[in-house]
Amino acid sequence: MGVRTLLKTQPMVKARAYFHEEYVDEVILNIVEAGMLHQTDVLKSLRAFEAQVKPVEPSEKLFRVTSVISRVQTILAGLNIDPKQARTAIFKVLSEKEIEEIDRVLMDIEGRYAGIASELATRAAEGKTATEPDTKTETNQRLSELTSDYGERLLLWNRQLEVTRLMEDAKSKSARTSKTFVIEGWIPQKKTGEFEEAVNKGSRGYYATSYLQPPAKTEAQSHEIEAPPTQIRNPRIAYVYEKVVTGFGLPNYFEIDPTIFMIISFPVIFGLMFGDVGHGLLLLLCSLLLFVVNRRGVKAPELFEYMIKGSPLLIMCSISAIFFGFLYGELFGSEEYYHIVDGFLRHALGVSILEAVRSTSHVIEGVLSTVAGFPIPVPFPFAPFEKPMLLLLVSLYVAIIQITLGLVLGLINQLRRRNYLEAIVGPGLWLWFYSSCAYLFLRYKSGILSVVFQRGDILGLYIALPAVVMLLARTGLHGMDGFGHSLESLISSLSNSISYGRILALALTHGAFSKILLMFLGLQGELLAIVGGVMWALLTFLLILCFEGLLSFIQTLRLHWVEWFLKFYSGDGYGYKPLRLD
Repeated sequence: MGVRTLLKTQPMVKARAYFHEEYVDEVILNIVEAGMLHQTDVLKSLRAFEAQVKPVEPSEKLFRVTSVISRVQTILAGLNIDPKQARTAIFKVLSEKEIEEIDRVLMDIEGRYAGIASELATRAAEGKTATEPDTKTETNQRLSELTSDYGERLLLWNRQLEVTRLMEDAKSKSARTSKTFVIEGWIPQKKTGEFEEAVNKGSRGYYATSYLQPPAKTEAQSHEIEAPPTQIRNPRIAYVYEKVVTGFGLPNYFEIDPTIFMIISFPVIFGLMFGDVGHGLLLLLCSLLLFVVNRRGVKAPELFEYMIKGSPLLIMCSISAIFFGFLYGELFGSEEYYHIVDGFLRHALGVSILEAVRSTSHVIEGVLSTVAGFPIPVPFPFAPFEKPMLLLLVSLYVAIIQITLGLVLGLINQLRRRNYLEAIVGPGLWLWFYSSCAYLFLRYKSGILSVVFQRGDILGLYIALPAVVMLLARTGLHGMDGFGHSLESLISSLSNSISYGRILALALTHGAFSKILLMFLGLQGELLAIVGGVMWALLTFLLILCFEGLLSFIQTLRLHWVEWFLKFYSGDGYGYKPLRLD
C-alpha cells in the first residue's frame, strides 16, 4: 500500500439499480449479503422526475417487525443470552404469516417469563429474596428450562427479524414507478462488479444500472449530488492514530487523511516533552502491561478503557521518550546517573552513546547547513533544564516543519477539488508568507528582529510583500471576509509557532519534577533512605508517569488538533456504512 494510497480515502461511485418490483426482496437481500452499498435517498437525485417517480412509504410490516424485535431482545436480555451467539448466518426475509406465528409463540414465552418475574416480586414482598437457597435454585431452574426450550429459537428469530427490518428500511429509502423499483447509494469503485452481480442475481437478469463519479467541486454541484461517504484505509499499526484523528472528526471524501503523518509526529513531540531514559522505560513497562490486558480482553472502567485501548500509542510514545532521553543525556532526571550508565557501556562494549549522539548531530548539522547555505545548529546532546534556549530552538524547528506541512496539505486539498484560484489565494499565499518568515528565522535566529527593522529590503521582500499580496488577493476574492481571514492567517503564523513553546514548558516541568524527586534518594540514614526510596517510587509513578505523562499527551494532542489540523483539515466527513447485517 503506497503512501499516496494511504493519504486518500477509498474512491467511491454512486450506483443506481432499476428492476421490476417483483424482484425487490431478492435484489435488496443480495445487496445486503454483499454488504457494499451505502444507501442514500434516491428521491433527492430524481427530483427532475418527480411526476413519474414516487417514494416508497414505510410499511406496516416495518413497524410490526421493529416492535417484535424489541420484545425478543427484552426476553434475551432477561435470560442473559447474547444475540451475537446466533449460530446461523443465513439471510431470510420473514413473511407476514411467519411474523404472526413468531408473535403468537412469543406471547407464550412472555407469559412464562412474566410468571417467574411475578413470583419473584411476590416473594420479595413477603420478605424473601432471590438470594435465599430455595428461591434462587427454583428461579434458576425455571429460567434454565425457558432458555433450553426457546433460546435457540429466540436467537434465530432475532436474526431473521433484523434482516427483515433492514430490508423494509431499505425499501423505504428507495423510489418506484408503477412497476419499477429504484435503489441507489455509494459503493467503493473497485466493487462495481460485485454490485452488478448482486443485482443481476436478484432480478434474474431483468435490470439496469448506472454509475456516477463524485464531483470535484462539492460546493458548486451540491444540488446535483452530495459528497460521498468516507472509508479511510490505513495499515494496522496506524489504527490507534486513526482513532486520534477521527476523535477530531472524520475526514471528508476530498481531503487528505493525516493519520500516516501522525505515526511519526505524535511520538516525536511527546518524546521531546517527556524525554528521559529511565522514565521512558517505566512508561514502556506500564504500556506493555496495558497492552497485555487489552489482548486478553479484560474489561475496565471507562477512563481506564481508553488507556487500555490506546496502549499501542503509549508504547510508541514511551519508545520516543527513551530515544530523546538519550539525546538529552538524562536518566531519571539525572545527568550523573546517565554518565554512569554511559561509562559502563563504554567500558563493556567500547561504545559511548553520548559520543555517538554528538557525532551524529555534527554530521546532520553539516549536511543541513551545506544545503541551506547558512548554519542550522543541531544541538544534541544537551539537558533541557540546563540549556532551555536550545530546546526552544528545537521546538521552533518542529513548529516550522509541521505548520509548513499543514499548509502544503491544505494546498493539495484545494488542488484535488480543482479549486485552483482558492488554492493559490488561500493556502498558497499563506505558505509563501510563512516560509519567508521561517527562512528569516532559520538564517538569523535570535537576531531576526534587529535584522528586519534595520534592513528595509528584507522587511519589504520577505514580510511586507507576501502579507500585502495575501490581503489584497483575499479581499478581492472574498470581500471583507477575505480581509479578516488574511489578518487571522498573519497573526496565527506567529501565535501558532509560539504555541510550540509548550514543548519547552513541558520538558522544563518534567526536569523540575525529576530533580525534586531525586532529593528523596539523597536522604541519609538507613530508615530515611528506605522512606526516601518509597516516596521517590510512589511520586515518580503519580507525579511523573500519571500527571506529567497525561499533561504531555494532552499538549501533544492540542498541537496536532489546533496548530496543525486547522491548516488543512476540516473533519466534516461522514462514515461509510453499507447495508449489511454482521
